[in-house]
Amino acid sequence: MKLFLETTKWESNTPNHSYFLSDDKTKMYAYVPKGKNEVRKVKAFIRFDTRGRTFKEIPNTYNFTIEETTNPNRWEVTGSKGDLYIVTKVENEYTCTCSGFKFRGQCKHVKEFMK
Repeated sequence: MKLFLETTKWESNTPNHSYFLSDDKTKMYAYVPKGKNEVRKVKAFIRFDTRGRTFKEIPNTYNFTIEETTNPNRWEVTGSKGDLYIVTKVENEYTCTCSGFKFRGQCKHVKEFMK
């Protein structure tokens, strides 16, 4: 998990917050509203879409952490080309860190666990 400052140039007055995201930027665990100095944690991670947005990684001066590895519904999967992916199940919803899942919302890694 890393802390990212959104740097998107919006046409409106939309504020850019800082987000605690998974390393692949597909899940948000908490955020820091612009102009505030408090971390707001969400109950369960939220799927995060970075399309059309820009971010810059910044130091985690809040010392906020979350143990992703304590989830019993989290599995490491080796892809067909040897890459390591993480499949996670939260409330009967599966996610995967592979690019196929990120773009299509489904992949062969998740299908293996849904059998």
